[in-house]
Amino acid sequence: MSASAQPAANAPTDATTPTDATTPTDATTPTGATAPTPSAADVAALQAQLARMAVQLDEIAAESRRSRERWEAIDELVRDMTPIVTQALERADAKLGDLEGRGYGEVLGAGAGVLDRVMRTFDRDGVKNIGDTIVLLLKTLQNMR
Repeated sequence: MSASAQPAANAPTDATTPTDATTPTDATTPTGATAPTPSAADVAALQAQLARMAVQLDEIAAESRRSRERWEAIDELVRDMTPIVTQALERADAKLGDLEGRGYGEVLGAGAGVLDRVMRTFDRDGVKNIGDTIVLLLKTLQNMR
């Protein structure tokens, strides 16, 4: 090698270039210092931590599978129930439309107004006494027939 091709004695070297023949390239740090070799206890502690993490990951995976199975069951239930609920709601809507057409809605609305006035005017015992009186009156009317 010629003198011009050799690096200068005080020229900096990069981190991947070994500074001498005894320094391995994979154990150097960016500053060129060698990294400490981990002890057997450090390796064992790391292996134990990795084993715990593997167990936790298995538990998470199992819970994820159970969760997916629950959601699949719920989805299947919704698919099965949708036609039944739709049919029931259509029947209820038709029945309510029929009752409203015959005037039940107005009567129930007026009844709710009466109930509201009674609840604002009387306490629980007063309402119970009124109920007893109404039942007695209706029985009397029934016996008059």
